[in-house]
Amino acid sequence: MRRLVRSQTAQRLKKLETELKVASKHANADAIHDVRVSIRRLSRALRVFRAWFDAGKVKSIRRRLRKLMEGCAAVRNCDVAMEVLLAAGWQAPELVTGLEKERQHMRQKLALKLESWRRRDRVRKWRGCLRAGHSLAKDTGEYARRLFPAMLEDLFRAGRDAARMGSSHQRMHQFRLKTKRLRYTLELFETVYGESTKPMMGSLKKLQEKLGAINDCATTIEMVRRDRGAAAAVRRLAAQREAEFRSFWKKHFGTRELSRWKAVLSAADGNN
Repeated sequence: MRRLVRSQTAQRLKKLETELKVASKHANADAIHDVRVSIRRLSRALRVFRAWFDAGKVKSIRRRLRKLMEGCAAVRNCDVAMEVLLAAGWQAPELVTGLEKERQHMRQKLALKLESWRRRDRVRKWRGCLRAGHSLAKDTGEYARRLFPAMLEDLFRAGRDAARMGSSHQRMHQFRLKTKRLRYTLELFETVYGESTKPMMGSLKKLQEKLGAINDCATTIEMVRRDRGAAAAVRRLAAQREAEFRSFWKKHFGTRELSRWKAVLSAADGNN
C-alpha cells in the first residue's frame, strides 16, 4: 500500500508540474483546463492517502492548490460563458466584448501567480514533504474494499436526488463533485483493479460531462444575469442539458448498475 501511495502521488505531482510549465507559457483555455484537472487529481490523492502524510503539510499544500484553482477558475469562467452564449444562440457583441476584457484581466493575474509558482518551484519542493510514511493499512485490496462501498452508495443516492424534476443547479453541482471524487479515486487504484473498472470510469466521465455542461450554464447565468435576454437564452439551453442528463442517468445508473459496480469493487485484491 505504501508503494502505491508513493507512486500515485509522484505521478500526480509530476503531471501538475508539467501542466504548470505549459500554462505559464501559454495560458489558453486548454492549458488552464489541464492545470485544473491536475490540481483536482492531486488534491484527491492527498485526501484519499491522508493517513500516510503529515497532516499539517497536506493542509498547507491543499490550501495553496485551492488558491491556484480559484485563479484558474476566474479565467475559465469567462471562456465558459462565451462558449455557452454561442451554444445558446445569443448574439450580443457588447456582452462578449465585456467578457473578453474580464478574461484578459483575470488572465494577467493568473500569469503572475503561475510565474510566482515557477520561480518558487513549489511542486518540486512538495516531493520532499510527501514521502509516504507508515499506516495501519498495508494491503491495497483491503483498503479499496473499505473505501469504495460508502462512496458508491453516496453517489447513487445523490444522483437520484439530482435527477428528479425540479432539482436545483446547486444540487446537481454537488452531485458532479461526488462524481469527480469517485472517478479520480478509482484512478488511484488502477493497478489494483486492472481493466475491470475501465467501463465504470468511462460512464463516470460521460456523466461528469453531462453535469459539467449544466454547471457551465449555471455559471454563465450568474455572469450575465443583468442581461435578461441572454440569461433567458441560457436557461433554455440549461433545460435541454438537464433533460439529457436525466435520460443518461436513467439509462446507465439504475439499481442493477449499482449492484454490478459493488461486485466489481468488492473484488479488489493485491498487496502493492
